[in-house]
Amino acid sequence: MSVLKGKRVIEFAQGVPGPLAAVRMGDLGAEVIKVEAAEGDWLRNAAPQIAGTSMSAAFFELNRGKRAITLGSDPAQASALLASLLKTADVFITDRTPAELAALGLGEVNTAPYAANPGLITVSISPWGEEGPWKDRKGSELAAQAMAGYTRYLGTRDAPACRLGADVACAGTGIFAGQAILAALFARARNGGTGQRITLSLLNSLLALKSIHLAAQTDPDRYAGPRVGGANYPPERGWKTKDEPIFFAFGGSVGAQGRPGWVKFVEEAGFTSLLEDKRFDPIGRTTTGYGSLVQEVRGIYEREFSRYTANELVDMIRKYSGNAASYQRADEAIRHEQTTALNVVRRVPAGDGREIEIRAFPARFSNLQTEQQGNAPAPGQHTLEVARAAGLNSAQIDALFANGGLSTTNPGVAAA
Repeated sequence: MSVLKGKRVIEFAQGVPGPLAAVRMGDLGAEVIKVEAAEGDWLRNAAPQIAGTSMSAAFFELNRGKRAITLGSDPAQASALLASLLKTADVFITDRTPAELAALGLGEVNTAPYAANPGLITVSISPWGEEGPWKDRKGSELAAQAMAGYTRYLGTRDAPACRLGADVACAGTGIFAGQAILAALFARARNGGTGQRITLSLLNSLLALKSIHLAAQTDPDRYAGPRVGGANYPPERGWKTKDEPIFFAFGGSVGAQGRPGWVKFVEEAGFTSLLEDKRFDPIGRTTTGYGSLVQEVRGIYEREFSRYTANELVDMIRKYSGNAASYQRADEAIRHEQTTALNVVRRVPAGDGREIEIRAFPARFSNLQTEQQGNAPAPGQHTLEVARAAGLNSAQIDALFANGGLSTTNPGVAAA
């Protein structure tokens, strides 16, 4: 049985962080009800769409398996319904501000424990956090990246800053939110069933993800630890070969002398002139991977590498205990034999008898089942059934549709 079977999650969030945390709870067996404003989650309109549908591929990935209700033009009218849902919930995930929740009659949910449901775990996600001079400012993925200093690791000296080509702030916050929820559920089970409130921010998540980088700030351009180069290094695009670029590294922390093999690799590949160059240390630590001399000697390696394909070099490097991989496009990575062996990609229902590929829960358990569900909801698809399950009768439901408390995309759904 899935570990969160019987747990209910109410998600009133959009985009990436909150929905990512919620879908992972669903993978572990929780019931997830998604609440959307009348205009819907903005990610619904993000291109590209799943072929032959109007469903955003990104929205499907983060919202599969959920039930969805949509508020109307006057959402405050639905405050009683929302309060009823929270009374029976275990977790409430939201990116709405305290003022926005108060306008919906949910201001007390920010008090822990929540009086109407002392066991409720509330997760509040914001760009900058709830303290400090920026607490009320709008924010975004790119603004958080800039604020946390991520852009300084991209591009080249004297050129404009570049964005990081991934939603690392939003995805990182979603991951941390999932971890925090599980910790809070564990704490609740140990302390008599009392819930708590958790706050997370995009900024704090980025700083936490950057812990190793920040530890190197005494001399960031010379640090040779586990990071992608110094602050002023050019973008990391691998070492050029006869065809595809590769990443490779010798040295490291295995054994007193590090990983052996660099000299043997150089000899077999015919790069023996490197053995006479004092810049190349005998184990390859400083001139491969993230070594301090990589930028200085990369061109020497690439001149020699031009005689070999990426696969030939990778096999040779691994033969001598080095670390190597060829650079993959996203479509190549997802079809790679190693990815296939990990069963990362699963097929789930997408409606109309079709299936779509999604990325499975990343952890593998020896004694726990995860559930990769499909069928991401249409806007308001489950509004009627959720309202009925919350105890509202037909007259009350019709009144909510009439006064703007609720809305739906399904014609006639509010009919008694």
